[in-house]
Amino acid sequence: ARSRQASQMSPRRWDFGFASESQTKGGRTGDGPNGSSLPKPPGYSEHAVEPGEQSKVAQRNKEQQLALKTKKAWELAISPGGQFAMNGFMLWMSGNQPNIFSIMITSYVMYNPLKSIMSANATFARFGDIPTLLPKVVFILINLAVCAFGVLKMSWLGLLPTEPADWISFYRVRPSIESVSGGMPIS
Repeated sequence: ARSRQASQMSPRRWDFGFASESQTKGGRTGDGPNGSSLPKPPGYSEHAVEPGEQSKVAQRNKEQQLALKTKKAWELAISPGGQFAMNGFMLWMSGNQPNIFSIMITSYVMYNPLKSIMSANATFARFGDIPTLLPKVVFILINLAVCAFGVLKMSWLGLLPTEPADWISFYRVRPSIESVSGGMPIS
């Protein structure tokens, strides 16, 4: 009996009555705006948006999305630059002696950028509605720079034929102009 008296005397915030819909707004009763005791949700407006203003907001949102996609395309284009420092450190740590580890690391440094260059169109396919020619060119140039560093390392290891001694089998032997023969005089 006591709890029934307390609930009738002081209504709790979480209590609500099933009054008729004509007395309430949205099924809630109270002394708030429009008969509601709950505040309006963030971003809610009772005023209708004008059609011209709605198209401006949609256009602004589309421009913001295009700007964000362009920014992400450029971030993707320069991302191999961060790998350049890591690959350079790995090549430096592997040394300049031709052994299995330095050759494996050098081939790894050469393979990944070449694979990235071959899949550049697929990499930038998600940015289909913005022009991606310039970011693709930057992406390819950075990957080619990493490949050039790998070629330099291969030269330092002696794996590239850059010395004249590497090409000696292709030299032609000149014909002799004079010939000398030895013999013993008969007397």
